[in-house]
Formats: sequence, structure tokens, C-alpha cells
Amino acid sequence: MDVRTELSLINKHFKRHQDVANLSVVWYEFIPLGDLPATESVYDDVYDEGIRGTGGKKYKNGVVLPAMIITEVEDERRAIADGRKPTQNVSMFVTMKDMVGVGITDPWEYQARLNDMFVYDGRYYNVYSYKVRGAIKDEVFALIAGYETYVDEELVNDPGPSALGISTLPWPSSLPNLG
Repeated sequence: MDVRTELSLINKHFKRHQDVANLSVVWYEFIPLGDLPATESVYDDVYDEGIRGTGGKKYKNGVVLPAMIITEVEDERRAIADGRKPTQNVSMFVTMKDMVGVGITDPWEYQARLNDMFVYDGRYYNVYSYKVRGAIKDEVFALIAGYETYVDEELVNDPGPSALGISTLPWPSSLPNLG
């Protein structure tokens, strides 16, 4: 079988699965560092946080990114009074076709994605692993892993990602009468 034909079939079945499972994350693409606080990220590279009053880490508006599978791993350590909080890790499998489709810049470049964030199940995650796999240029899959971050505590001097307003929900507004 031709590789492009095989990929076409994979994407067709992926779309069918997505229609049933409806798994997705909200992806926030990091705006690269620069010297213009109004439009670019400006932060202290030693402390890895924004410099008060000059901006901080900035992200593009969130986009809904479909995923084939998402797995959550609970933290095995407990919270302690000295400040340790339990965090989760999330791994997911997405297609480049979907990443390009929602407008993510250069999704096949892993280094550019390591500062991105995503939201899944109401929790924010920083990307720490980004692996692109496949046989055809620009038509491959990505395996992405992220660790939970507390935006209100860890991005104190940064504007952080913008909230995503959801106006239409995927389920009906009223339940059917079964009786």
C-alpha cells in the first residue's frame, strides 16, 4: 500500500474515532522572546518568570486541538505543608493534520513547542516532551507530554494564557423525557 493512501485511511479512522470520543485540549502557543513587551514575551532567563511591569511570558489565544488518546497519571507523592503540591502528568496523541488545521505554527519543530501550554480537564499543563513520528513530511503524528502547573502561583509576574470562553456545548441543553 502507498504511504499516502495508508495515511489517508489512518486520518479517516482517526476522524471517526474523534467524532465518537470527542477528546480535545485547549492549546496555548508560546509567543517567542523579544524586546517588545507589548507583543513579545519578555522575562528573566535566570528566574524564568516575567519582570514586573514589562510583560512576562505571553501566549497566543487558545485553540481547541482534537486528540486521539489522552492519559492522566496521578502524582505518587503527597502534599506537604512545606509547599509541595501533587501534580499530574498527561500524555496525548494528536495528528499533525489537526495541529496545522487549528493554526499552530511549525508543529513539526519540537523545540518551539516546549514552552507551550495546554488545558485538559480544567488543569493547565506545561509541555515537557514533544515527539513527532511518521513517514511522510508534514503528515505525521505527535506524542506530547505535559506536567501540571498552577498558573495563579507559578506565573505571578506573567500574563499567562487567556481564558477560553465556550459558548456552545457539545451536549443538549435539556435531557429527553424517558418516562
